[in-house]
Amino acid sequence: MQAIQYENQRVLILAPHADDEVIGCGGVIQKYLENQSAVRVVIATFVYGTYQKFYKEKNLYEEYSGMVRLKELEKAYEILGVTDHSIMYTDNEKIKYHSKLDVIPRIELVSKIEREIDSFKPTVIYIPSLTKHQDHTALHEAALTAIRPYYWNGSVLVYETDGELSFSPNLFVPLKPEQVEKKAKALAAYRTQVGGKNHPTTPQFLSTKATYRGQSIYTDYAEAFQVIRIHG
Repeated sequence: MQAIQYENQRVLILAPHADDEVIGCGGVIQKYLENQSAVRVVIATFVYGTYQKFYKEKNLYEEYSGMVRLKELEKAYEILGVTDHSIMYTDNEKIKYHSKLDVIPRIELVSKIEREIDSFKPTVIYIPSLTKHQDHTALHEAALTAIRPYYWNGSVLVYETDGELSFSPNLFVPLKPEQVEKKAKALAAYRTQVGGKNHPTTPQFLSTKATYRGQSIYTDYAEAFQVIRIHG
């Protein structure tokens, strides 16, 4: 028996940044879309101007263009088949929100999420896990408030990205080899965000993680989630 129903669902995925949705949900997204369910990705922050990324191998920060990253997002979504996405906060030259979600009043973040729920009317919501990145934690905590059952009572699952502070998966979704390959290709599309060979956000690492998670259910590949609640 499947714990997740893939048919006739409306799936809302909350991602702190563009690429987190691929890292944590790139496989399960494909399963929903293959069963003609509706999927919307909501990205919390996106920089349209110039931004920096630290590269350990070079021991320095390098700049990249937000417009380049936007094209990467479009390519990643083309690979996965995602056609519906929105962005909560955008930055141009002045960075006001990216990596600063923790300074936004939680009530404001909650209201943003509530508006997405009201607009899309999901049956299931995927939220990011707590990690060492402040944006992930801020979005996770705001989402927990927004999905309070007397406001919205659908199913809620927590997905993993990288740098988890606490993540105890209790639901494992088996993936086919071609789904793992497509997930890796979608991450590779985010060329400005892929790290060095030992970084946890590389296509190779995603495949390794899928193999590791698959061992929990004695299958070749899987994605792991933590259940907040399942509305049967």
